[in-house]
Amino acid sequence: MPVRRIPALSSAPSKRGSGVTPVIEVNDVHKSFGQDEVLKGVSIMAYRGEVIALIGSSGSGKSTMLRCINLLETPTRGTLRLLDQEIVFPQHGAQRQPIDRKKLRRLRARLAMVFQNFNLWPHMTLEANIMEAPIQVLRKSRAEARDEAQAWLSRVGLYAHRHAYPDTLSGGQQQRGAIARALAMSPEVLLFDEPTSALDPELVGEVLEVIRNLADEGRTMIIVTHEMKFAAEVADRVIFLNQGVIEAEGYPEAVFGATTSDRLRQFMGSAYPLNGEQQ
Repeated sequence: MPVRRIPALSSAPSKRGSGVTPVIEVNDVHKSFGQDEVLKGVSIMAYRGEVIALIGSSGSGKSTMLRCINLLETPTRGTLRLLDQEIVFPQHGAQRQPIDRKKLRRLRARLAMVFQNFNLWPHMTLEANIMEAPIQVLRKSRAEARDEAQAWLSRVGLYAHRHAYPDTLSGGQQQRGAIARALAMSPEVLLFDEPTSALDPELVGEVLEVIRNLADEGRTMIIVTHEMKFAAEVADRVIFLNQGVIEAEGYPEAVFGATTSDRLRQFMGSAYPLNGEQQ
């Protein structure tokens, strides 16, 4: 199936994006699980302050792409660059060297990922959840980590719940807590893997509002989402993945109004009508 990009925007930042060098650049990334090739040469770059929405049907490779960026999955081949750090994954048959652990830790410390199912430690309070990584990874003092945790909890509207345990909170509150935990690491890039998919419908809005505010602050973010209306309003660039390749890429108004990809039209017709009106 040919790759169609509508229009191709890989050579310049969009809307909020700034600078001439991408903050993060993924080049020709492939990922296979046994004989199943999930990613078939995906290239993505994001400039500082840019918000990219990854959309597509289940099984299209969206979440695998995020996990490869964060190296929770090791690409079969390709290149990952985060500012001045680069990791090259040789193609099949080439000499594969183990990833340098120090380089891996440095890269992961500059990325933060928010998962579908919150992944808060159930035996810790919300405040302690947010303090843990800055203490263990960034070597901050407990006093400094606590002050910053409380500040981040205030930002996401959860200061009053700082001593609560995750199982006493709603799904929306837990996800906002997970976002605060990610922000506490001062990441260069925030990765969101369908952050509202595990929430009851009435709780989706409170999480999307936090993400919307982060976009307005100029945070660099890559968001896997099924919330098409949110992507249309917040993303600077939308990338449509289909069967492991980028089928369409461009400004939201271009992608959501595109007619050149039959698969995209089919997807948008079921997920978000092309005229932008709710069915």
